[in-house]
Amino acid sequence: PRSAMRQRSSLLAALTGAALAVVVVVRHRRRRRLAATPRVVIVFSGKRKSGKDYCSDLLLALFDDGVAEIGRLSGPLKRAYADDHGLSYEALLDATDYKERYRRDMIRWGEARRAADPGYFARRVLAAVSSPVLVVSDARRPTDVAFFRERVETVITVRVRASDETRAARDWVFTPGIDDAESECGLDAVPFWDVVIDNEPDRQVQTEQALADLAARAAGIATS
Repeated sequence: PRSAMRQRSSLLAALTGAALAVVVVVRHRRRRRLAATPRVVIVFSGKRKSGKDYCSDLLLALFDDGVAEIGRLSGPLKRAYADDHGLSYEALLDATDYKERYRRDMIRWGEARRAADPGYFARRVLAAVSSPVLVVSDARRPTDVAFFRERVETVITVRVRASDETRAARDWVFTPGIDDAESECGLDAVPFWDVVIDNEPDRQVQTEQALADLAARAAGIATS
């Protein structure tokens, strides 16, 4: 009887140890998975010269170091386009005449890539993230938003708006083939945004308050 009891005790201890080992492995894998994927993605959308990059930069400055980072879908697009055409990637990132010179052809080139693989550029942005909050500054299509919603715990959508007069004061000029293309109009019909910012000169206080509220909300989710 004592021998049988010792055997049962040894078996129970072995099973308990194995169960604990499984729990440790599962927790370790879960931590690795959470560390590799942002908990919150804030997706900005808006017309050219509406100020979506400006608002994204203001938002980023409201987070503590290491909590958030900006990912631009146009980043991997411009990198690949520059490499393919022998152009300056750094110059394509700036709001300069250099970028505007190639914008139309770059749009066509990017559309061909997206037609073959809708998540081609978004996947590269997501793979490069190391912070719990990712701020995507330049979503342009429903597939951009859907990509992140399918993969990330919390997605907050933001629409930045500005009147044509305000955009013109920021050097916007309507350009056929650009301002009437899907890259500018693909999200116009979205019926609901989590946050809407009217980025007008006389509404800067409201813009800053909306961004402060958004940062607090995202940080609370990401660090909970």
